[in-house]
Amino acid sequence: MVSVSEVYKVWQEGFANKDSSKIGEFFTDDFRFVSNIRDIGKQETLDWTSSGEMAIDNLEVIYENDEVAVIHHDANRGDNNGVAMVVYLKRGDKISGCRVIRTAT
Repeated sequence: MVSVSEVYKVWQEGFANKDSSKIGEFFTDDFRFVSNIRDIGKQETLDWTSSGEMAIDNLEVIYENDEVAVIHHDANRGDNNGVAMVVYLKRGDKISGCRVIRTAT
């Protein structure tokens, strides 16, 4: 089973290092990232991660099982600080999608 804590850590490092090579291993080929400002596939998500435009921190796992995970974390973009609530959809040992709601603080 894929652990959302492990995915989060690799994603956090990906943003910080502008390197998406490791996070892509966790996504299914049909992965979707959906938020109020984007609905993108796997490659677009990898490109976005490599841009380093986001910094994530302070993970709180609210719920996790073999099918879904719900987390809360800081999500900061430039001088626009925020928090995010994310639902991850799991398929086997990979993440098939995530739905993010981010609010500025």
